[in-house]
Amino acid sequence: MFHECQVNSDRDRLRLRSDGAGATGHTAWRLHGTGRFVAPPIAGARLLPPGDRVEVRFDDGREVVLSEADLDPQGPPTLVIRNIGQLVRFDAAGRFEAVPDAVVVIRRDRIVAAGRREELPEADLPPGVQAIDAGGAVVTAGLVDPHTHPVFAGDRAREFALRKAGATYAEIQAAGGGILSTMRATRAAGADELFAGGAGRLLRMARFGVTSVEGKSGYDLTGEGELGLLRVLWRLSARCAVEVSPTLLAAHIVPPEFAADRDAWVRLIVEDLIPRARGLAVAVDVFCEDNAFSLAETVRILEAARATGLQARVHAGQFHSLGAVAEAARLGALSVDHLEEVTDAELDALAAAGDTVAVLLPGAALTLGLPMPSGRRFLDRGVPVAVGTDCNPGTSMTENLPLAGTLACLQAGLTVEETWDALTRTAARAAGLPGRGNPVPGAPADLVIWDFSHYGHLPYHFGVPHVRTLLRGGLEVQLESE
Repeated sequence: MFHECQVNSDRDRLRLRSDGAGATGHTAWRLHGTGRFVAPPIAGARLLPPGDRVEVRFDDGREVVLSEADLDPQGPPTLVIRNIGQLVRFDAAGRFEAVPDAVVVIRRDRIVAAGRREELPEADLPPGVQAIDAGGAVVTAGLVDPHTHPVFAGDRAREFALRKAGATYAEIQAAGGGILSTMRATRAAGADELFAGGAGRLLRMARFGVTSVEGKSGYDLTGEGELGLLRVLWRLSARCAVEVSPTLLAAHIVPPEFAADRDAWVRLIVEDLIPRARGLAVAVDVFCEDNAFSLAETVRILEAARATGLQARVHAGQFHSLGAVAEAARLGALSVDHLEEVTDAELDALAAAGDTVAVLLPGAALTLGLPMPSGRRFLDRGVPVAVGTDCNPGTSMTENLPLAGTLACLQAGLTVEETWDALTRTAARAAGLPGRGNPVPGAPADLVIWDFSHYGHLPYHFGVPHVRTLLRGGLEVQLESE
C-alpha cells in the first residue's frame, strides 16, 4: 500500500537517506501530471504528510525530514567534476558529442551545468564546493539497460550444457526445463531471497557502469506471485545503486496450471493483474512467440495495458515473425525487443510510428546461436535503436552491458557513437526513464567517470569493467562488496 505526500517541486523523484551509519537510500516517485509523490512499499519506512515537509520514519526509530528548502532547485552547487578529457553527450537534435576539456556542475541530485571549461569558469563556483578530478578521463551518463530479468531463483547451467550438446530450446522447455524450471525455483524462494539475488545482479551491473535498468517480473506466473515480484523490483530500486523501471511480464509463458485453459490465464492478466499492477509497474510486456503467446493474445493484453494507463512493450521476432512488431508500433509501445526475425514491412511500420525503440539483445542471439539482428536495418530507416543485456537465467546470463554494446558494434552494424547512444539516451527512452542517459542541465546526476581517455575504448576493450567512479543522484556508489 502506498503512502502519499504533497510537495511543490518539479523533480521526478526525491532521494531520501536515513541518518544511520548505513545511510540507506530510498526513493519516492512523482506521479506523472500530479504533485503527489508515492513511496514504494519499503519494509521499515513510511511517508507521512505533515504539510510542507516530507518525513520518513523507520521502524527502528530513525527519522529523516526534508523541508521545502531541501527541494528548492535553486541554490549553490554541491559538486563539480573537473578535468574531463571527453564529456559524452547528445545535443538537442540527438547528435553525438565528445566535448573536450569539460566540467560538470551538480547541485544535490541534478546536473546544473555541463560543457567546456572555458564556458564554465572556476571563478563562478562558490568556495568549498566538493570537487572530483577526472584526470583527463571520459565522463558519460550512467548506462541504462533497457531489458533485464533481474529477479529469479536458481540457475540453468545444466540446461546450458544440454543445449550445447544438441538439445534445442523448444525441446528443453517441452521437457519441463526453460522458463518452467526457473518458475519452480522462484515460487519456492521467499521475497528476501529474491531481493538478495536481484541486489547482487544489480551490483554487478553497476560495476559495469549501469545506473538504471528496466526490470521484468515473469518467473512466478501466479497472480499474487507476479505482483510480489513487482514489489521486489520496487524494493531493489529503493535500496540499491541501480534504479529499476518495473515491467509486468505475467505473459511470459502460460503456467502449467492453465495449460488446459490458456484463455483463463489471459483473462486473469487482463482483468485482474493489469489493473492491480497500476502503481507497481511502468509497463506490461508479452512474449509473442509460437511456444508462448499468439499475436491475438498479445494484442489483447497490450491493449488492456494501454487502457489502464500502463506502457506497452513486447518480446517480438526472436524466433519467428508473427506480426507483433507492427502491432506494437500501432499501440505506441515503448519498445520491441529481440528482433532477430523481422520483415521489411514490420520495419516500415516501426519507422512510420517513430517513437517505438528497437531493442537489440545480442547476448541472447549469441547464447542461442541465432543470427545477430542488424542494427543498420533499423537505423537506416530512422528507427531508434537501444541495446540491452537481456540478463536472464536461461538465454543471456550476463550483467555486462558494455559487452552487449561491443557485440552490437562488431556484429550488428552500429558505429561506436551509435553504440553509446544505444546504451544511454535511447536506452532510457526504451526503459521508460526519459531524461536519463544524457548529461545535460536538468538531468539526474547519474554519471560514470571511466578509466580511459577516449570514448572508443569501451566497445574496443571488452569483457572487463572500466568504471573508476560511479555517481547515482550525485552520490558516489560503493562497488566493492556484494
